Amino acid sequence: MSDTGLVDKGEGPNAILFLHGLFGAPEHWRVMMESLADRYRVIAPQLPIDPHPDRRKYGMKTIGDLTDMVSRMVNDLELDSFVICGNSLGGLVAIDYCLQHPDVANGLVLAGSAGLFERSPIKGLRLHPTKEFVRSTISGILHNESLLTEELVDQWHAALTNRDYLRFLLRASRATRDRCVENELAELDLPTMIVWGSDDEITPPSVAKEFHRRIAGSRLSLINECGHAPNWERPDKFAELLEEFLPSCFQTQCGTG
Repeated sequence: MSDTGLVDKGEGPNAILFLHGLFGAPEHWRVMMESLADRYRVIAPQLPIDPHPDRRKYGMKTIGDLTDMVSRMVNDLELDSFVICGNSLGGLVAIDYCLQHPDVANGLVLAGSAGLFERSPIKGLRLHPTKEFVRSTISGILHNESLLTEELVDQWHAALTNRDYLRFLLRASRATRDRCVENELAELDLPTMIVWGSDDEITPPSVAKEFHRRIAGSRLSLINECGHAPNWERPDKFAELLEEFLPSCFQTQCGTG
């Protein structure tokens, strides 16, 4: 990862922009990016919602603040042909971007997206969370228990005991809850794929089906034995689905689809 928190690899005229969730990181897209980098430019920024204070120094009051950041990045990186793919909070930012900037992205991919209903992953969070609370929180996000390591618990516990970051998380959680896109999804007019974990406890599969119903022409795929972060838990399957979907997005741009 670069000093700016941006992973940018691969080459070619077509790109995929990956946006992580509230507790996510570019690293959670790594396997998918490696499998796609020989055919596409793959980009994953660290959104300014992590414990690093310098990235959060300008604050975040609304989802629109993150959308504006993504818009600036698209312009700075001169992305002319790209699909935007988001998990959880990143999915909501991707939706908001496509609503605020129609006819820019070539396609949209949502995984465990916020925007309709989301059970807060930090519900019950207190000023001094125990490691048991942190372990339970992660367990509610991940179906694959093998990813729930002591190192991960220690990392999240250290972040959640930082009062400044804790206040930020609560603010970000409220901003996510306040940005409901239910009545705007019909405005989306671009190829859309919805990828969901069948065991997602944060945004249950019923939420995926509602996104599918409200976004005209969208595709829906459920991944078995997978929770809220399929890009992290089942990256090979997610990448396979993405590879099947991407050609239709870029062919549409070329007028051949």
